[in-house]
Amino acid sequence: MWNIRKLQKGFSLIELMIAMVLGLVLMAGVIQVFITSKQTFNLNEEMNLIQDNARHAIGFMAEDVRMAGYFGCASRAGSVVNVLKNAGSNWYSDFTKGLQGYDGDAATFPAAWFPRPQTSTLPATMPRTDVFTVHRADLENELKIIGHVPDSAVIDIKGTHDLPTGTILVASDCHHTAIFQNTGNQKNKINHNTGASVSPGNCTKKLSLNVPVICSQLAADYVFKPGSSVMRAMAHAYYVNIAPNGVPSLYRSVLNAGGLSLTAEEMIQGVENMQVEYGLDNNADGIPNRYVLASQVSAAQWEADVVSMRVTLLLRSLTELASEPQSFSYLGVAYTPTDRYVRRVFSTTVKLRNRGV
Repeated sequence: MWNIRKLQKGFSLIELMIAMVLGLVLMAGVIQVFITSKQTFNLNEEMNLIQDNARHAIGFMAEDVRMAGYFGCASRAGSVVNVLKNAGSNWYSDFTKGLQGYDGDAATFPAAWFPRPQTSTLPATMPRTDVFTVHRADLENELKIIGHVPDSAVIDIKGTHDLPTGTILVASDCHHTAIFQNTGNQKNKINHNTGASVSPGNCTKKLSLNVPVICSQLAADYVFKPGSSVMRAMAHAYYVNIAPNGVPSLYRSVLNAGGLSLTAEEMIQGVENMQVEYGLDNNADGIPNRYVLASQVSAAQWEADVVSMRVTLLLRSLTELASEPQSFSYLGVAYTPTDRYVRRVFSTTVKLRNRGV
């Protein structure tokens, strides 16, 4: 008789259950390793993105700030005349200050000009973001003057240009600089006449040093000799705003060619706050003696004493990676938000090339 027990092969139910449990334990370990690796990868990727964004943001701003107030080799305020009508009525047409700051917490902050957001997940005690503006000439697209007839308000240039009528321009030599609106439409000429062809227009076609700010009196003609330069006048404002996708971002407001209109450019995402301090030179040695807020700089000091700028950015990850809110320190103060974003602080100091040593 066959021995039935000897014909039985395979695993028993208990052995199968033990094998399944061991397999599940091993699989759980593998999944846990995978999840941990994925989280580490995501964290490293976000940290690299934060660092890249900070480097680009600081690079953009530093390049602009270094040249603040440069309108050719005659760039000091006493050698620059602005003949635009009502030039001081808006920040982007007021070229009397190469660098101008606005303290986000000051009562005088011009909220009508710049947004002042505060994300809901940040502590209310955190300072509101600052704003600063830069005015300078566009050195990358310099045009050379070959002739100038002040009576007809015509400047002949070498070659041609693509600047539309109404563009704010800078004419400069090493003795004098004039800021005006182009009133012509010829590609080989620049016009600085008066009239209603552009808005707001020029209050006078005279470009001499004696033109007053209010443009109530005419002054003598000024002739820009061959070899002088014509450049586009640049006006930029840097601020933090909430992007359409809900992410706080660094923005730049840009003066357009063809008139006094603006375009808001979203530059870097993830920038949550920006605080700016300005280096004041109190003894005319070109070295800042102290750093102060924009609200502590007088109107006269912006051109005379501000020789450097220190900007401190707070950047965060684009996704909530942490398992719980992450405390951070910003400008020496500790904060605990209500979200799970990862944050880092970056700071740089920029020297204005036109001032000091």
